[in-house]
Amino acid sequence: MLVESTGFGHIVIDGKRYRHDVVLTDEVRPRRKELSKSLRSRFGHTPLTGDEVFVYFRDYRPEVIVVGTGQFGALPLVGVEEAARELGARLIAKKTGEALKEYNRLVEEGRRVAALFHVTC
Repeated sequence: MLVESTGFGHIVIDGKRYRHDVVLTDEVRPRRKELSKSLRSRFGHTPLTGDEVFVYFRDYRPEVIVVGTGQFGALPLVGVEEAARELGARLIAKKTGEALKEYNRLVEEGRRVAALFHVTC
């Protein structure tokens, strides 16, 4: 899977444009924000939580989890580092534009990589 580009509110993966946050394993899926929505008022955004990380990646078992934290890096992360560690994965969290480059590099190296890309803030 090649993550080609991103801009505010979208990401292009293998030629297809998505206008929502995406989760990548061996497929592209939409992020299920309802898993963390209860924390939205506390952070001003729906944060990415360790619970979400488990739901998305526990069966896939990546060696690296790449998180794109948004175009400006504003996605709050709550318990994500701990969840990655518990899954035995290294966590890389960067602004989405930088994270997609890291994801592509790791895939090219043949690493087992999973990702979540936040496409706005």
